[in-house]
Amino acid sequence: MGLTISATNVKVLGPGIWGLQMPPHEVRLFGGSPATGGNRSVLLIKDCVFDAAAETLSFDLSDVVPLNVGTMADAIAISSSEQGGRSVRNSKDVQNGASVPYGPGDRQFLEMVTSSLPTAMQSAAQQLLAGVRERSPGDLKRGQSRNFSETPDNFWYVIVQPRVSQLSITVRGPVEHFRPFAKLPIKDDRGNTLFKISGEADVPAALEIIFRAKRKR
Repeated sequence: MGLTISATNVKVLGPGIWGLQMPPHEVRLFGGSPATGGNRSVLLIKDCVFDAAAETLSFDLSDVVPLNVGTMADAIAISSSEQGGRSVRNSKDVQNGASVPYGPGDRQFLEMVTSSLPTAMQSAAQQLLAGVRERSPGDLKRGQSRNFSETPDNFWYVIVQPRVSQLSITVRGPVEHFRPFAKLPIKDDRGNTLFKISGEADVPAALEIIFRAKRKR
């Protein structure tokens, strides 16, 4: 056992994602060679316990890998899973015997979002992925650029667009399939359907479209 740290005033941003206050000089104490950029610091935590009532996140010093050192005290902690199987879970998950881990592709997506999008869009992307994983286990797979495809069933596909601060998402199925309920502008993408997310307010509508996508039988 190593030194245990307990962060206070922790807020849930999504399954396995927490917001907390940790100034840059404290993030650097975890060591490693993190990137530097943006306002928020990002921590990858292998194992932790979240107490929702106390709003605390407890973890061992040796279980933390800093991914980014930001310029402000705002920080994001992201759950990971150890090789061999033990998953990061918050206290509610432990009680229910469930876990919501992120795979390596999901973590790559979150890292890219953190390093290339403004704060509001970082939150939107985190909420989007958390919403997908709550209902559909899987992992994103990075392509040659800033694009990520869902595995094992590529029913949705996302591109990070830093220049316009948006996420471009393509879902399987023609525009006519989504038009009756889509609350975001949609257009044809080679027989499938494309739409964009510009902020947190778009996330609920985006999730509705994603989970109306045609799935493999």
